[in-house]
Formats: sequence, C-alpha cells, structure tokens
Amino acid sequence: MKVKAHCTISAPKAKVFNAFSDLKNLANNVRAIKSIELLTPGDVGIGSKFKETRIMFGKESSETMEITQFSFPNYYKEEAQSNGMHYATEWRFVEEGNKTTVSIDFSGTPTTFSAKLLNVLFLFMVGGMKKAFLADMDDLKKMLEKG
Repeated sequence: MKVKAHCTISAPKAKVFNAFSDLKNLANNVRAIKSIELLTPGDVGIGSKFKETRIMFGKESSETMEITQFSFPNYYKEEAQSNGMHYATEWRFVEEGNKTTVSIDFSGTPTTFSAKLLNVLFLFMVGGMKKAFLADMDDLKKMLEKG
C-alpha cells in the first residue's frame, strides 16, 4: 500500500521543516493527533522514538515510530512495525522562492502471512489515509502562514 500527498506553504523551508518535525508540539498543531510521547531523550533526529496517538478512521490509534533518517531541512523518514506491517513515512521539503512544497510518501508492507491476507483490505483505506495526511498538512500550513 502506498499513499502520496503534497502541499505548498508560504514559509521558508527551515521553518516548515521545524514545524513538521517538532514532536514536542505536533499534538498542539495537528487536530487529529491527540498526543505524542517522546521515548528517547534529546533533540529529534536519527534514532528518536515516539508514540503517537491520533484519531484515524474515527477511532483512536497509537503507533510507536522511530526516525531512521534525518537531514535538516530537506528530509526525514519515520518507520514503524505493527500488526505484521512495516510502515515507512518519508517527508521531503523543497523551497521555491518564498514557498515550501512538502511531500509525503507513505508505504505499508506486510511482513507476516496474516498481514499479507489482510493487505487487500488496506487498499480500500488509501483514499482515507491520503485525506488524513492532507488534513495534517493543512493544519500545519494554517499555523505557519498565520505567523
């Protein structure tokens, strides 16, 4: 399963990157995120682990994720293992004049037999997941453009 989405924000790339990767304040700026628990100390970067609780498809869901790649202010990648699936979320930031385009590439790959059987059901969720990613990005866009 793969989901891609993007948005353009009227703000400098470094500021946009910082807002999207600010795990300490993300729950305050994205409506669907109910909480983020930092599981590792220090600044956010490679090896940072966190538990995110959000509303997804009308239900509360929690996942523990790890940042596996981090290149300020251009790119970072989050990964998770859950219920027989490997999830990878890649965030890219490209500045064009006084605007920044944020793109997300999300993939879910089954790693167990039962997850492979259920993978067909995940395909029906792609549209809803894209809508959720766009809503998250829109929340951050509004916060950043507001000043």
